[in-house]
Amino acid sequence: MESSQVALSSESFVRDLFAFVKQRRSFGRHPLWLKIAEGKLPRPAMHIFAAQFFLQVREFPRAVSALHSRCPHAGERIKLAESLYEEETGLISGSAPHPELFIKFGLALGMKREEMIEAQPLASTAALIDWFELSTRDRSFSEGIGAINVAAEGQVVGNFGPFARALEHHYGLNRDDVSFFDVHELADRDHSDVGDNILSTMALGESDRVRIRNAAHRSLDLWWQFFDGIERACAVVQHS
Repeated sequence: MESSQVALSSESFVRDLFAFVKQRRSFGRHPLWLKIAEGKLPRPAMHIFAAQFFLQVREFPRAVSALHSRCPHAGERIKLAESLYEEETGLISGSAPHPELFIKFGLALGMKREEMIEAQPLASTAALIDWFELSTRDRSFSEGIGAINVAAEGQVVGNFGPFARALEHHYGLNRDDVSFFDVHELADRDHSDVGDNILSTMALGESDRVRIRNAAHRSLDLWWQFFDGIERACAVVQHS
């Protein structure tokens, strides 16, 4: 197959993959996400949500770092380095390290810093964090891109911005309090584009596509289970 045909075929595969992620995403579709967006999750339960969400936010930069170290494309490696630099410092967006941005959100909800930093992960949270490492270190580079850039960061765009406005409206927060979500609404548009650019230019055989698709599916399953676990923990608090 000629290189132009390979590129076109890969581009079509990536478009289909992003369409699948958009259809199955947890951000914007999960019942817990919708409940929060409607202001129906009480503050004590919001603390559980924030603590568990923080744990994966803190670990996510390590997945980006693993992808950067394995990326064979110099130009895209620079973009992954920029993504990692933004995650760890916030200096590109002019904000703060992304875990610190999220802590700001928790503090605005009335939590203490220690409630997030010292939180114990639910089983579903631990499984998601383990997948960050497994997909980026033990699987092929292209599978890691499918799992992280496409199936994780690819969910964010179009969902975090409206979620931030809902948090302001229903929970009395201000723009600074929810800046984590606004920063990611913009930053992850570029980050998911890295995955798009890399996979679209790779010569992907059918077996490669199957593995990438499976990695994306696994990510989506684990993100959904992550929210399921938080929802169950919230229900216990609400009924106690």
